[in-house]
Order: sequence, then C-alpha cells, then structure tokens
Amino acid sequence: EAKNFDQANRAVGMGIMGLTDMLEKMGLPYDSTQAYDLVDQIMEFIAYHAIDASADLAQERGLYPNFANSGWSQGFVPLDTIKHLAQERQLDIAVNQNSKLDWQKLKPKVKQGMRNATVLAIAPTANIGLVAGTSPGLDPRFAQVFSRNTLSGKYLEINFNLVDALKKLNIWDQVKDQLITDYGNLDNITIIPDHLKRLYKDSFSVPAQAFIEVAARAQKWVDQAISRNMYLATRDTAEIMQIYIQAWQAGLKTTYYLHMKPRHNAEQSTAKVNKSEAMGRKGFSAITLTVEATPITCPIDPQERLQCDSCQ
Repeated sequence: EAKNFDQANRAVGMGIMGLTDMLEKMGLPYDSTQAYDLVDQIMEFIAYHAIDASADLAQERGLYPNFANSGWSQGFVPLDTIKHLAQERQLDIAVNQNSKLDWQKLKPKVKQGMRNATVLAIAPTANIGLVAGTSPGLDPRFAQVFSRNTLSGKYLEINFNLVDALKKLNIWDQVKDQLITDYGNLDNITIIPDHLKRLYKDSFSVPAQAFIEVAARAQKWVDQAISRNMYLATRDTAEIMQIYIQAWQAGLKTTYYLHMKPRHNAEQSTAKVNKSEAMGRKGFSAITLTVEATPITCPIDPQERLQCDSCQ
C-alpha cells in the first residue's frame, strides 16, 4: 500500500540547512529585516527551479499518476496556494507576498504536468547539519558553545564563525574561558562589541517573532511543511498561545519542538582549560567539562535537545 501511494505521487521534499551559518558570515542578525528578505529570495529561487525541474521531468518521463486532481493541474504556483490558505483560514495571511521571479511564465508549464506531487520540505537537520559542519535547517544556533552526546562520547560543539570574529578583534584569548563556562552566551562579557552580541545570539535570545517571520517567509514557497523549532524563555501559557496564534496567522502549516529555557538551565557545568597543551587549529586547548553535583529537575542532559518528549 505504501509503495503504491509513493508511486502514485512521487512526493519529494528538498530542504536547506546552514541558514544561520550563512547569515553570520554575511553579518546579518537572524532577527533582522535583511535576513527575512534574504530567506524570502533564497526560498523563492529554490522553489521556482525545483518546480521548473519537476515539470521538465514530467515532459521527459511522464506525470505522476495523481496529477489530474492536483493544484498543479490548475496551474497553481506557491502564491496561489497562499490565497487558497487565506480563504480556508478566513484571514489575510500576515506575510510579505511579493515575488522576484516570473511565476506567470511558469504556470502554463506546470499545468501541462509535474513529475512530483510535492517538491519542497524543510527538516531540522540537527544531525546531518553537524556532519556537514553547518547550522541546522532554518534554526539559529542552539548555543555558541554546548555539549553534545553521540555514540562515540560527549564533546563540545563550538561556533567557529564566532571564534574567528573574536580572534580578528584580538580578544579571543581574553574571553574564551568565560565563553565556555557560559555555554557561549555573550551577554555578560563586556569586552565583546554589541554588534557581535546581536549577530551571535543563541536560540533562547532570538525573539519568537523572528522564528515565525523566518519560517513564514520560507513557508510561502514550500509546498509541504517546515519543521520549525521554537525556543521560548517564557512559561506563561497565554503568551505561548499568542505566539502560536501568530504563527498560524502568518501561514505556517506546522511547527516542531517547543523548547522552554528553565529546563535547559537546570544543570550547571564548569569548563577546565589546560592552557599548557598545544592549541588546535582554531586556538583551542584540551577542554574537559565536569558536571557539578547540583540538583537537577530532569535526568536528561538539559543541552541534549530533540531527544526526549517529556520536556516538549
């Protein structure tokens, strides 16, 4: 049954990762208008050419069997589905609906046939982002420095974009110990310039509205859904409800995990740096994390996100 359904639709879900990595290298804060507009343009470009390629494949290899009853068969492209969504939800979708590319030119080609029922979906890519050495999916970084458990053991994950920025200012050696101790949070390190503090925010420092806006700008071009993690410092249920209402009003189809800060702060760690050992290529000496024997509210490592449903 699953095989038949798959062959009848040939749905695929191409996504992205490394958004935050790119924004950092361009000097654009995650919660800036420039970042929102860039996400919009990138996802429009990807959507346009993915749809165009699927239409080309349909001409070469045939349509997917269920094409006749689809929105594609009516010549629908992403902005048409936004209008349809607005009608279903009985509201004006609160997202910028401008476009840069010639979608009217693509519509007749789409109407002739598509090879795939869907072409785009954005996953969290937490693990494969790590393997690729970049930030996960559309998400900001969980923290600039944090520990991660894998089958091979526990190790420290560090944002080398931040390290490079601090070394260019010749302050890396002065701040690295405190940075590691504070899980990479820059707020309490006075020597770090404000523009870097804004650029290198951790997930809990990014406003909820930024999570929504980035996802909404991407979602309007994505025919499937987006796994949108949410990181909130609040536990006020009314405030949380309002945030999810805003996400719905902005046209999001789905979210993913909801992380709330207090449970991630239950365990305190200290970092010991062996300064006598040779420094690595990025200026790190051997680092050992030792966990203090302080009470915790949950036995799961508070920095190990996406592993347990109890805290979601």
